[in-house]
Amino acid sequence: MTKIEILLSDDQLSVIAGQLSDLITTEIDKIKKQENLNHRYINKKQTCNYLQISNNTLDGWIKDGLPIIKIHGSNRFDRIAVDQWLANLAK
Repeated sequence: MTKIEILLSDDQLSVIAGQLSDLITTEIDKIKKQENLNHRYINKKQTCNYLQISNNTLDGWIKDGLPIIKIHGSNRFDRIAVDQWLANLAK
């Protein structure tokens, strides 16, 4: 097997270290967001993340009939009901 050696300057090593740090931080944030979506009932922000849409788009979908659960001023979304609503639209 041939050995390849790569020589990098201190500046290049610093840039690579920064890029790796940013990448790791981004991936950890993605995992944290996904953990919150393991729950059946999710809040508005989690629903936007789940559907990969903006808050304004979610408001429009609610007006179009997206199921929402309102309890004492708190809004929750049932992920199963949301998925069913979308599936019905796809038919």
